[in-house]
Amino acid sequence: MTVHFEHDAELEMLEAARHYEDQQSGLGSDFLDEVEFGLEQIRAGSERFGFYRRSKFVRSVRLERFPYRLLFVLEAELATVVAVMHLHRRPDYWKRRTK
Repeated sequence: MTVHFEHDAELEMLEAARHYEDQQSGLGSDFLDEVEFGLEQIRAGSERFGFYRRSKFVRSVRLERFPYRLLFVLEAELATVVAVMHLHRRPDYWKRRTK
């Protein structure tokens, strides 16, 4: 399984990592490690993850240590991450990315 980030999702991930690094040295790296663990889970079995809310095609992986979800679309052997979504901010902003 190949995982690809949409540009906006990659920017969200990097922005969150910078934010955490500004809060505490090393916390940004911890966030990126957590994202990588989520990506490994997707690679290992992306179809096991449920659809996000009432979406018919967007699946999600919840990060354990940080209040984020990786939202992705599965097509054949490609999982495209469309958002690295903070769980407490603008819950539906990413929907325009999936049309």
